[in-house]
Amino acid sequence: MQPDDAAITALSARPVLAFAGIGDPDKFFATLRAAGADVKATRAFPDHHRFSAEQAGELIMQAEHDGLRLVTTAKDHARMSADPALSALAERAYVLPVTMKVKETEAWRGLLLAALRR
Repeated sequence: MQPDDAAITALSARPVLAFAGIGDPDKFFATLRAAGADVKATRAFPDHHRFSAEQAGELIMQAEHDGLRLVTTAKDHARMSADPALSALAERAYVLPVTMKVKETEAWRGLLLAALRR
C-alpha cells in the first residue's frame, strides 16, 4: 500500500501525531515517515480498538498542545465516525489514503481468477 500523492503533500505541511488501532500500527507509522510526514508522536492501540471519549479527548489535547496534526487509518476513522462521542476526534483526524499497486499484475490476476473459480 502506498499513500496517494495528494496525501504526501498534505502531510508535509505540519508535524503529526499518528494514532492507530490496527494489527501492526508500527507499519502505519513507518508508512507515514516513508511518505515524508514529520511524525513527532505516535499512539498505538490494539487491533479493532474502540476508542473511548476519554482517549479521544487526550489525543485532541495532545495534538493541540504540541501543534500537531492528527493522522489515522481509514479503518480507525470509520469506527470513530460511527460513534457520536468521538465526533470531535473524527472531525480533526486526517485519514491517510492509500492505494494498492500491484507490480506482478499477471500473477495477481491469476490468483484472483483461481480464487473466483472455487
